[in-house]
Formats: sequence, C-alpha cells, structure tokens
Amino acid sequence: MVSMSAGDRGAVRKKVAAATTTTTVLTTAPTIKNGQSTTGIGVIPEETPNHIVYKKMEALVERMQDEERGVPVRTVKSFMSKIPSVFTGIEVIAWMLRNLDIEDTAEALHLAHLTSAHGYFFPIDDHVLTAKNDNTFYRFQTPYFWPSNCWEPENTDYAVYLCKRTMQNKARLELADYEAENLARLQKMFSRKWEFIFMQAEAQSKVDKKRDKLERKVLDSQERAFWDVHRPV
Repeated sequence: MVSMSAGDRGAVRKKVAAATTTTTVLTTAPTIKNGQSTTGIGVIPEETPNHIVYKKMEALVERMQDEERGVPVRTVKSFMSKIPSVFTGIEVIAWMLRNLDIEDTAEALHLAHLTSAHGYFFPIDDHVLTAKNDNTFYRFQTPYFWPSNCWEPENTDYAVYLCKRTMQNKARLELADYEAENLARLQKMFSRKWEFIFMQAEAQSKVDKKRDKLERKVLDSQERAFWDVHRPV
C-alpha cells in the first residue's frame, strides 16, 4: 500500500475538508481467500489517522463521480474498438480547480496524484499510479477495492491473479516484465500448492469470459490497478 507522510495527510485533510463533515464506520469489509471474494466482519476505528484520510478522499471521489456535477465519464471510440468509462487528466484538474478550495494547478495536480496513488482512479495504460494534467485516460476504481476496506491480500491471491492473466489471450493483459518475474518467484515459492493455485486461476478465468466485453475490460483494469497499489512496480 502506498503510504502517506504526515505532511501529505495534512494536505489532504485541508483540501478535501469541504467534501464531507462526517465519516461512516465500515463494519463489513470484503476479503479475498484463495482468490475468492468473501465478506469479513469487523469494526474499523473511526478516528485512526489513515481511516479519516481515506474517508475524506472517498467523499471527494464520490463528488467527482456525481452524474450531473462530477468529472465527465464517457466511452471513447477509437479505431475498431471502444474505451469504456474514462476521463482525462485535464478534466480531473479542471474539476478540482472549479469545485474545491484550491489556489492553482500545481496544488490540484498534487491532490490528484495523491488520490491516484491510493488507487481511487488510475491511468488505464500504465502501472504507475500518478496523475498528469494532459489527455491521458483514467478510470475510477470500484469501491470494493477502496483502501478503507482495510484488507491486505496475500501472496497466494497475487499468484492466482498473475496466473489468470497468462490464460487470457489479450494484449492488454500480457504480463509486464516485473510481473513475469514475480510470477516465476511465486511459482517457486508455492511449488507444492501450484496445482491448486492454477485451478483457482482457471475457474476465475472461465467466469471472466462469460462477462460482457466492455464490462470485462473495465473490471480487468480495476483489478490490475488494485494490484498496482499492493504490488507496485
């Protein structure tokens, strides 16, 4: 998980304080066990510093996703394909300058970078979670993968994910060099249980293939962004 310094936490509190005046205690947090999603029950302390920061950032992201007043999200048509549910870095910065108590572009870009670094939105074609004030396409993360859910995936979960990626014949799902190295390391680490990991990956891959094409493209990118937070380059 990307960590924040005390200075960054203070900056986030100042910039997004207008987004919310209350925080909600999350009592059910999703977890992953052996590559499958489950629901864990637990109480998250409302006043812990990270939780306060996460909830303020999430209130900001919810404002950004408002259908009428939020960042414009759309499907972009390109040659022989469609890019669903995206927006540009320019649009994010413009929205922040227009809707938040921010003085200049540099401050807006810093806040956008912090929000992206925690995985709340992400570049669709890059493993490095950052924000740029240009026409790079970004996509919002599903709330299931938000940091406030406070669950840390295990290496077996990562192994299932990487193994599943090798089963999907899509250029956008090809493993990056560092991911291929991680997969080889995990395969050696879990050699005695690799057959089980492979079976889990195969089962998940079959489920994914039944989804609508555009939905699958969005979900694939959101899952990749989740792992970019927890297993960065």
